[in-house]
Amino acid sequence: MNDFFDSRVRTDDASDTMAWLRAQYGRVDVLADRAAIAEHAVGDAVFALRHLTWDCRAKVVYEADRFFFATSTPGYAWRIGSQSGDYSVEPGIVQPGHELVGRPDRTDVQLVAFDAEWLTEAARTIYGDETLTARFDGVGPVSRRLRDYWLQTVRWALTQVPLMSEPLVRAHVRRALVAATFEAFPLAGDPRERRASALEQASVYAAAATWIDDHVSLPITVDDAARAVNTSARGLRRAFVANGQIASTPEAYLAAARLSAAHADLVAADPGVVSVVDIAARWGFADVDAFSVAYRESYRVAPQQTLDR
Repeated sequence: MNDFFDSRVRTDDASDTMAWLRAQYGRVDVLADRAAIAEHAVGDAVFALRHLTWDCRAKVVYEADRFFFATSTPGYAWRIGSQSGDYSVEPGIVQPGHELVGRPDRTDVQLVAFDAEWLTEAARTIYGDETLTARFDGVGPVSRRLRDYWLQTVRWALTQVPLMSEPLVRAHVRRALVAATFEAFPLAGDPRERRASALEQASVYAAAATWIDDHVSLPITVDDAARAVNTSARGLRRAFVANGQIASTPEAYLAAARLSAAHADLVAADPGVVSVVDIAARWGFADVDAFSVAYRESYRVAPQQTLDR
């Protein structure tokens, strides 16, 4: 099911603005006779980018039901419990169950939102720890360097908004943002243990990818790759989900490696001696039609065209 949304709202009527804000963000008082607000939201059930333009002064009281990470232009003072600040000075977190009291005053706010259960699953996958629960110690980034890294990642994500209806683009943006968020903000727990776990998973991924590349011409399986790098098939899949840029599963990586090898053979082959069927079979593609579809998706031409060049 495609749960993607790309919604825009703009209103300059004070009562309409108040009604819309309360429907979206809880208790809101607009502190002006004339008020205008606009929002552009893009995302799906587990992740969203939201840009709000406040052309008014307001007071927002919001009890979060998901994680929000916010940055703004000057003019968004906030308080959560005894802590306070301004999102233009430092980006910050609103966690599920926390009550935000915000005072936007003619400002633009950029929000990155994550579903709480999904963010916990993402943390467990990235760090290989089934006991992790996504929770953050504090409301701001851990350092100026990582703050800037997170802000740069958000700016890059905004350039991808026109393409986010594509599931693969959206997944790539979501992956980049969640990785930057876990780096930049103080996830609860021992960061040394998490980093060691993440490095171990990266090492498993790199070793498995190299082993697959070296043995792609043999009738290997994912189980073989897992044994070769001293992990389980489940552990190998976690390592690929957490680190795979070319493919997010070992099965997809193996298929891509074999497709690449078949492409090299097609380029080098003599069409008078071998056929597409021969080369597809050599690299484990028993269904030549399925091979042709996969080849077109990767190389934008039919395999026969490559062979005939």
